[in-house]
Amino acid sequence: MGSQVRTLAVLGFVAATTTLGACESSSPPTESHYSNWEHYGLTHSEQRHSPLTQIDSGNVHQLGLAWSQEIPGARTLQATPLAVDGVLYYTTDWGLEVYAVDGETGDVIWKYQTEPENPAALRLHMGANRGAAHENGKIFAAVGDGRLNALDAQSGELIWSVRTFPKEEPRFITGAPRVFNGRVIIGHGGGDTGARGYVSTYDAASGELIWRFYTVPGNPANGFEDAAMEMAAKTWSGEWWRHGGGGTAWNALTYDPDFNQIYIGTGNSGPYSPAIRSPGGNGDNLFLCSIVAVDADTGEYRWHYQVNPREAWDFKATMDIVLADLQIDGVDRKVLMQAPTNGFFYVIDRASGDLISAEKWGGKVNWAERIDLDTGRPVERANIRYEDGEPEHIWPGTFGAHNYQPMSFNPETGLVYIPHLEAGMIMGTVTPEAFETDEIRKGYKYIAQTGATFGGLLLDSEHGGKGSLVAWDPVSQSERWRVVTDSFWNGGTLTTAGNLVFYGTATGQFSAYDASSGEELWSFNAGLGIVSAPMSYAIGATQYISILVGYGGSAGSGIPVFKHGWKFGLQPRRLLTFKLDGERNLPETPPPDTTVTPVLVEGFEPEAEKVQRGIVIYHTTCAHCHGGLLASESVAPDLRESLLSSDLDAFSALLRNGPMAQRGMPLYDDLTEADIEGLYHYVRHGAATVGQETDDLDMDDCTFCGITGSGPN
Repeated sequence: MGSQVRTLAVLGFVAATTTLGACESSSPPTESHYSNWEHYGLTHSEQRHSPLTQIDSGNVHQLGLAWSQEIPGARTLQATPLAVDGVLYYTTDWGLEVYAVDGETGDVIWKYQTEPENPAALRLHMGANRGAAHENGKIFAAVGDGRLNALDAQSGELIWSVRTFPKEEPRFITGAPRVFNGRVIIGHGGGDTGARGYVSTYDAASGELIWRFYTVPGNPANGFEDAAMEMAAKTWSGEWWRHGGGGTAWNALTYDPDFNQIYIGTGNSGPYSPAIRSPGGNGDNLFLCSIVAVDADTGEYRWHYQVNPREAWDFKATMDIVLADLQIDGVDRKVLMQAPTNGFFYVIDRASGDLISAEKWGGKVNWAERIDLDTGRPVERANIRYEDGEPEHIWPGTFGAHNYQPMSFNPETGLVYIPHLEAGMIMGTVTPEAFETDEIRKGYKYIAQTGATFGGLLLDSEHGGKGSLVAWDPVSQSERWRVVTDSFWNGGTLTTAGNLVFYGTATGQFSAYDASSGEELWSFNAGLGIVSAPMSYAIGATQYISILVGYGGSAGSGIPVFKHGWKFGLQPRRLLTFKLDGERNLPETPPPDTTVTPVLVEGFEPEAEKVQRGIVIYHTTCAHCHGGLLASESVAPDLRESLLSSDLDAFSALLRNGPMAQRGMPLYDDLTEADIEGLYHYVRHGAATVGQETDDLDMDDCTFCGITGSGPN
């Protein structure tokens, strides 16, 4: 279809009064605004609000499957696909694969695949990758090991590749790059494993580094990169730089064309305990858990707002930052909005960084009474940083009231649609002396440097252990409606000008709701849990809704609230695409399976001492994929059912040589023979005791055997 014909066809079913988000309203509408999904959140505003209206609250019940594409070997699918001129682009695990598929048929046009450059670093995270970016015929995609690649959008050929950090460093990339003004920006994760955060901006044509902004200060003896780092250093004490500091920007990077600013959402501290990382003071530790505005051209600091001063709970301000024009108290304000992990919803002036409002939005929050609007600081309860040495009950827990799963904003309803989580955490501290002498922390690669203890999830609240879709009014700071799900770890949201909200859950239900009332209008069984966010695009006169289906991420932790019977390798990962009157049937999918069928080694008796060594090694190197207490779900095989893990020689070769790195199994060349033998005995013990109590296991000396935070996101 020619471009003129396509433009007329698309405009024929788009409301003439539809706006695209306040920060881009100054630009004239173009065909791509209506039919394409070219950015991570559709436009630079990241509102995830599609102006397409063919599918609406009156006909969404007619929505049917247009096509599905199976993705062999995929595990965790968190990306939002891009749509550019009828072609969809998306990434899979660790960013090792990038697909281009026909938006009408689902046929693969090309697939780019690369090998992991540091197989040992695969253990840093669970394979998550949240997508790609597009500009001027190039697809920009990041690899978990630190590479940023530019691909030709038509052929998939590599144009350039840059390394954003040395491959041996304890960093990783899970977030989607963003493009603006011929530039591409990317951050990284790794605050838990000793990284110092920064973001990097490159020339989109050549890959040349233009500017880099650090989010926490380094060693003063080496000098400061800029005045912002010199200022931030005054809020730290001790020798914080020895531990990295954290503050990594692994997700939220929003470009604002109205002010030519980049808003950087920064992560948690590293280590969590302030008494370890910054002793002898009460400084805020800038720019941990903050929103930082920098000049888009130069990377120069402009302003910041810190969500959690002196962060101590694995709280993060890395959730998506959404831009909008709101009328507040009769005044038009250009604002940004964020629902970080800590349970408050923030509305901030984009020009000045001044806090406009902040209220508890999702559920139980006990770490602070309120946010003081005069100072912008939280009014915290006593001993919230576990200063007395005793574990504290913290609400929300480290998974947050909201995690990376995107929220959306509908300018027509004036509401934000947020995926909510309801759980607390028992959290305590490790003494500085124990932290410094911890042989596990110092002796192995890429070990979490939390400096904290975790006692388990707290579910003693109205919706404990469940998730919700919450419609929130950012002007009145009040809840309009809520849909509670039985599942905890769900997907992100999409809202449309058809007065709809789309949302997927961990139990595999992909549903559409009335954006005004919350009434469920349509639902589809996707055959597998969903942790990604949907998107919408148009080809000709047809509107489509697409979503990647691949349950994973922190679901690999094995915590009961994450478990729904999605076994590793059992249910296929897919890209599902819907349209009105779609008539395709989803290919047959195995149902949920919660059984464990152990592989037993006849005559083998695990030795108690070796089992105890295996407990410690497993829960510091393996558990976030294979599950705590060997209770895996979806992300990696249950080792109790694995034939390979039943043979010590094969098990050792797998760990030591890394033959399955391309499939996501890390290299563990730092494990000793005694370590591997301990792991083997622990797995054999687990297989032999399936369905039995584990009181014979001594977990007291294993700092990491509880829930180790929200995991490497």
